[in-house]
Amino acid sequence: MLPQELAWARERASMHRFSWVMVLAAPVSVGLMLPSLAFVIGLGLVEKWFVPGLDIDRIIDGSWGWQVLATVLFIGGWALSNYRRDSRDPTKRYWQSMPDRGWVELERHTLISGISLWASDNPEHDSLMLWQNDKLVRVQSSGVSQWILAMTTAGHWLVLMKEFPGVFRHGQVSRMPAPEQRMKPQQQLAIAFVPGTHVTLGERFDGAPVPLTESSYWMSTDESSRLAEASHRWGFSPPDRYAVINDRDADWVQRLVDKALADKARGSTGPRPERPAVMAERPPT
Repeated sequence: MLPQELAWARERASMHRFSWVMVLAAPVSVGLMLPSLAFVIGLGLVEKWFVPGLDIDRIIDGSWGWQVLATVLFIGGWALSNYRRDSRDPTKRYWQSMPDRGWVELERHTLISGISLWASDNPEHDSLMLWQNDKLVRVQSSGVSQWILAMTTAGHWLVLMKEFPGVFRHGQVSRMPAPEQRMKPQQQLAIAFVPGTHVTLGERFDGAPVPLTESSYWMSTDESSRLAEASHRWGFSPPDRYAVINDRDADWVQRLVDKALADKARGSTGPRPERPAVMAERPPT
């Protein structure tokens, strides 16, 4: 596990820690009222169905001690049940020990070529986590992201994405980051996962740079949302694979690439550039 992956593993594990707040929140907020409410409702039903004219007020006034005892026992039992559940939860126990083990599962891909697209959306969160100075740092998100659509030797599209820090302002014209800040993927890619899960910890690159077509095409909100969904960026389950486009979405991705190339051609002053290598091989259907 690389230092950056270890930092992300600890960040992910922090969401699965044992929490007394989670243990006590429901019992205290609901348990303070539920026993007394159930007692009053029960008395009302008894009066209606079995003992008409029952003096409910007198019974309630004379049973405050028992109600307090029942409430304490109810809250204590519920909290104990939650404690036993959370302290023995295999998921929480796994995440508590996982970072210190230093293990990752790697899924390897070989990239042939790619094309770079851009998106500028109102970020769902106003901040993002970046690896800077050997630690994870929370910075403000600009809403600008770079998307690289790469073809693999297996004949599939694979999508890489990078978000950039900055200040997001409504109505502001988005600008591409400086070339030295952009993604420059290499041909050998290994995606690191938390063992036994679909949670990603990072991407490792090696080898020669991927032949990359730089476009200035800005995707619409619908296009970037569909691309994120098609590349299973935010969630997936087998047989889907993280970042890999399924065959059913390959034609749509191809059309998106064609639009980016047409946009690049219109922006050029010479003849239409030769179709790049990323277009030479279509994903199998």
